[in-house]
Amino acid sequence: MSSQTLTLTIGDSYAVINLVGSALVGLRFGEHELIPDTDLGPKVFAGTLLTPWPNRIQNGTYQFEGKQYQLEIRDGKGNSLHGMVDEQRADAVESRTGYAKLETFLVASEGYPANLKVESVFELSATELTVSYQVTNQGPGNAPVGIGTHPYFLYTDSTKIEINAKTAAVHDGQMIPIGEVQASELGLGPGRASLVSNLKLDTQFGQLGDPVATVTNDEFAYDIWQQEANWLMVYNTTVFPWAKGQGNAIAIEAQTCPADAFNTGEDLRVLASGESTSMRWGVRLRG
Repeated sequence: MSSQTLTLTIGDSYAVINLVGSALVGLRFGEHELIPDTDLGPKVFAGTLLTPWPNRIQNGTYQFEGKQYQLEIRDGKGNSLHGMVDEQRADAVESRTGYAKLETFLVASEGYPANLKVESVFELSATELTVSYQVTNQGPGNAPVGIGTHPYFLYTDSTKIEINAKTAAVHDGQMIPIGEVQASELGLGPGRASLVSNLKLDTQFGQLGDPVATVTNDEFAYDIWQQEANWLMVYNTTVFPWAKGQGNAIAIEAQTCPADAFNTGEDLRVLASGESTSMRWGVRLRG
């Protein structure tokens, strides 16, 4: 691996972290590969940390405390997308067997009003990876904050997923939620396992259970869980740019707020100077 990656190893399990975007770009538990080694070159947000907002802000504009802000448009649909740290290189401030802590700093700009310190902690065991994020407002004023993550997992023609959510968003042409339906109307939800290859998802889910998703392959299965994060985005593709070439991938994305929260205020966290907020998520191999 290059100098911009860290590899955490416990026995024959490992996690690969790219310092750019604090991104999870590889994960294996023993003989079971969940995330093949990933090249961050193409802009697909592979494994990256999403903050100070996940998902989209419609038209890249929002008002905060009486001031209008304009963000970079970068989703091809006229919206801002997935925060401002995905292209920043983090510093590894602590690293030991099975553990790494990274720090990234965001400076206030025309598009965002606050200075943020962003910490990411990765903890690996033989059968589980836990990832924790903490965002601290280091500026003098208030800061609107959401947090998310964007891991992609490999799937095959026989892979099934159960999404433990009661509701699924209805999106408009800009991928902004305009309503919701029961997840069961999509053939998803608690107790419903579907072949990933039969799904076409770019969908926001709410009213989540624990774990939020269970992925089952021919020889193994794993759960994905999240804490302090009430929203989930799931997206699948057959042309993901893995390091070894295009293939199947499903993004299972924990998020603390829904799309366009900077405008709707839904589950948006506003931090006073010196305040912090956090979320955790993880992947656990089933026994």
